[in-house]
Parts: sequence; structure tokens; C-alpha cells
Amino acid sequence: MLKRSPKPAKAAAPQEYRKPRADVYTVLLVVALIALLLGTAALWMSMKEDYNNEIKGGPNPAWHQPATGTLLDVRNGIA
Repeated sequence: MLKRSPKPAKAAAPQEYRKPRADVYTVLLVVALIALLLGTAALWMSMKEDYNNEIKGGPNPAWHQPATGTLLDVRNGIA
């Protein structure tokens, strides 16, 4: 059998990390965020001007009934 040494193992030295730098993708994310904020502000200003920030109900959906079979459809066995 193997005998274990009575000495405790040394603690590992703490690792040092460098702070990540901003790259092109970080800049693109910031540009996209600014574009979203500007678009949201423009939409809000447009809603305020045109609709006074009131959203009314949309148009009622038209429920179309299916077309009835024509004489030719019935004769050919389609309907």
C-alpha cells in the first residue's frame, strides 16, 4: 500500500486576470442600443403628435364564409 505524506499540500497561488478590453463588437452593441433608443424616442414623439398617445382599437376582422360550390364543382365531384 501507498503511504500518504503527513504534509498538507500547498495552496495554489491566486490567479490574476486582466480586465477585458472593449473591441469592435462591444462598440457595435453600443451603436445598436443607441439606435434602438433613438427609434423608440422617434416613435413616441410620432405617437404623441399624431395620436395624442392614445391607441384605439384596430379594424374589425372580416369573417368570410367559404364559397358555395358551383354547378361545375358539384358535377365534377369537387364539392
